[in-house]
Amino acid sequence: MKEEILKLLSEKEMRVDELKEKIKDKEINLILEELEDSGLIFVKKDQNYSITLLGKILSLELKDIYKKIVEKKDMFDFFRTRIPSAIPDELLAKFKFCNDFQIIGKPDFADRDKEILNKVLSMQPYAEKEIYTSAPIVFKPGAMHIIAVLKKRPKVCSIVPEKKYEKDKTFIKVTEKFTNLEIKVIEEKYQYMGLIYVDGISSFFGFRILNNKPGWDAIIYTENKECIEWVKKNFDYMWDKFARKP
Repeated sequence: MKEEILKLLSEKEMRVDELKEKIKDKEINLILEELEDSGLIFVKKDQNYSITLLGKILSLELKDIYKKIVEKKDMFDFFRTRIPSAIPDELLAKFKFCNDFQIIGKPDFADRDKEILNKVLSMQPYAEKEIYTSAPIVFKPGAMHIIAVLKKRPKVCSIVPEKKYEKDKTFIKVTEKFTNLEIKVIEEKYQYMGLIYVDGISSFFGFRILNNKPGWDAIIYTENKECIEWVKKNFDYMWDKFARKP
């Protein structure tokens, strides 16, 4: 029954009465409670049941990845509090768990934004060819100053939420004069991943949280080539599928 519930919720969120129509089993309430306690599903404010990113990974039968995640408390806490949002199944099915994964900006850190920004800034001076971003943090003055003074002038492609672009439009246009920057805007609900990709050397990535708000307060850092390329494929998907020129 657990597998059937996860399959149903991986397709769409449902109320308990809808689930009971699909699964006629008197134990369903108990199973739903177990799935929720396991971080695989959650109840939204409107009382709909929805699947977490951890539940989605299991529903796609990525059992080895699921096992590695639950073996590490920080990773378990991360994936159980994120949602798959608009990420396509075919991309998520290619997700790999890399041993070098490091969570930056853990939710219990008071200075999580500062920690993430410092890590991002520490990597950008090494960029020579390309930087891809899908996160508003890149438009901090310090981050853009570093990009502007890089001798190699790497190509910078950035996906920016529409509201964020309107707010920072003047600063972004000034930045474009000093950098090799290309911007696309996106409707926030389709920006399912926050990420920064630097020259195929390193990458940061995060997902939306349970209330469907950006979860860039906690992101995963990796230098694994296979994982970095997976992050880049997600950038390309959002860039081509959901983003547009302002």
